[in-house]
Amino acid sequence: MIKNISYIICNTFNFKGVSSRKEYWTYFIVIHLFNLFILSLFFGLLEARYLKVNNVEPSGLVYTDVRMIINLILFFPLISGTVRRLRDAGLSTWFTLLPVVNLILCIKPTKK
Repeated sequence: MIKNISYIICNTFNFKGVSSRKEYWTYFIVIHLFNLFILSLFFGLLEARYLKVNNVEPSGLVYTDVRMIINLILFFPLISGTVRRLRDAGLSTWFTLLPVVNLILCIKPTKK
């Protein structure tokens, strides 16, 4: 699992080559679980503590900029992994521009 994630991250700016289904979906699931549980929980607790200490009424998320930067850092390897995965499935890499369609197409097996 670590090998699959490190392959996607190390090849962030490499849009040539291919990525297997296992590599792509391992990275996809791990970053979404990380975003859902770790970032949301951590920044939610941090924001609750900030609001309580400063006696401020909640008017929106305080740490949205930090979360946005972390998500962008995790998003770039996902794009290059999607391009390589679509190439491995024998499809056009332009499907990367269609968010829902490319996820469905990334399920296809490797073209021999």
